[in-house]
Order: sequence, then C-alpha cells, then structure tokens
Amino acid sequence: MLFQELKELLTNKLSPKVFRLNSEIYGLYFDKVRSNKIIKKVMLTIDLSLEAIYFALKHKVSLIISHHSLINKPIKKFNQNIIDKLSLLSKYPISIFVLNSSFIAAEGGVSDTLVNVLYLKLENVLEIKNNDGKKIPVGRICSLLNYPNQKDPFTLEDLIKRIKRNFNLKSVLFVGDLGRVIKKICVIGGDISNVRLIKKAVNLGCDCYISGNLNYFDGILARDLSLNLIEISHYKNEILAMKKLCHILSLEFPQVEFVLFESKDPFKTYI
Repeated sequence: MLFQELKELLTNKLSPKVFRLNSEIYGLYFDKVRSNKIIKKVMLTIDLSLEAIYFALKHKVSLIISHHSLINKPIKKFNQNIIDKLSLLSKYPISIFVLNSSFIAAEGGVSDTLVNVLYLKLENVLEIKNNDGKKIPVGRICSLLNYPNQKDPFTLEDLIKRIKRNFNLKSVLFVGDLGRVIKKICVIGGDISNVRLIKKAVNLGCDCYISGNLNYFDGILARDLSLNLIEISHYKNEILAMKKLCHILSLEFPQVEFVLFESKDPFKTYI
C-alpha cells in the first residue's frame, strides 16, 4: 500500500480533514513521508503514550495512526516526558498520522460509535463552526430505542443501566433525577469542550447530554438548565471507535498488517 492511498482515504472519508477544529494538529505529524512510500505495517492507538511508542518500535511499525497527538497545548518547555518520547521515535524510521476531532465528527467515528453501542436512534447532528466558518458535526441528536421487552417510559436510571451494561462499567457519573423520563439525547464522543454544546443541546430540546469529557462547571450548568448529564468512559468509547477503524482499514488494504494498541483506561475505580 502506498502512503498516499491511505492518506486519501483518511482525509477524505474516514476522518475528513475538513472536520478539523481550528488549529488543532491533524494529519502527518512526525517524520516526512513520500507519497509513494510503501507502508506494510500500521498501528492504531488512542494516545501516543510511552507504552504505545515502545509497542510500535518493538513490532517494527512503519506508521502510527493516533487519535490524539503527543501534546494538546503549545510547547513552552520540553519536559522529560516529551524528551523521552522524541528520543524513542528518533531511533526508528517511523511516521505518525493524527486524527484528532475529525474522527469524532466523522461518519462512523467516535460519536457514531457511542450512538450504536447505546442502541440509540439517530435523528440529527449537532454542529459547531470552526474558525473558518465550516460546520463540524461533532455531536448526534438521538432518541431512545427500547429493547423488545421494554414497555414502560425510559428513565435516566434505565439509560445509566444500559450504559453500565453495554460498556461494562462499574460506575457512571451523572447529574439529574434518576426517575425523569428521557426523550431526546445529545451525544458527544471524545474530548470536545462542552459549555456551548450543552446550551445548544438544550435549545434543540434535548433533556439528556452524554459526553466523555465533563467537569464540575459542566455539571453546575446542566443542573441550572435542568438537563440530565452523563459522563461516559472516554477510553472505552474511543477504543471501540479505533477498533472499528482498524477493521475497516484491514478490509480496504488486505495486503497491509494493521494492529490496534489497547493501552487500557488509565483511570481505575476503587469500590
């Protein structure tokens, strides 16, 4: 497989470049790759952790496709962690392609994966504009699909139980009334900031908001707006999306070896 073939599929279809949010890192991130370079082994990962880089070097991967980049803010000072990663990467001719928010918004990406896993019915998309005025469909507006034996109205507690079961979670963080009936849900996969999206979801008539990136102030805002708020597992949502991407790429390029690095969720629950 030529690098250019993979690049075109990613940037035009599977994780469109036009869905990049503002100045975030996207595309070829480390090393220069000729368009006619032959790629034989590709590793997919959520993060460029030291463990992921070690894995790539050990298995002689020629290209890493990562959801996140090495850093998420401009470098003001090179800390030891960054130095260690760059030192490792310099020892082997490896290249890195970063997807970032484009893979959240993409059809079949992180947000769509969350919708499918939770057995929701897609009604519409929730868009935000980037600095260029381009509308980015980062979220999904959904209604609940009841299981065959579900007859009673679906409550927040029912939805949380579905999340725990389908994602195999021991606990779920939420804001709201467990007995409240849920009719319209806004789903935002990944790590996109929430304040303006929460307000937009409420304006669109949503009574529940699901995200993998919530903080204390999001909770206060949701409570003030009488919006049910649920935090999903950031890692489990994104690793399922990356698994699907790995499978699609394996079918598109059967002559190439694609491997998925599963780092496991860094957060653990003490019970």
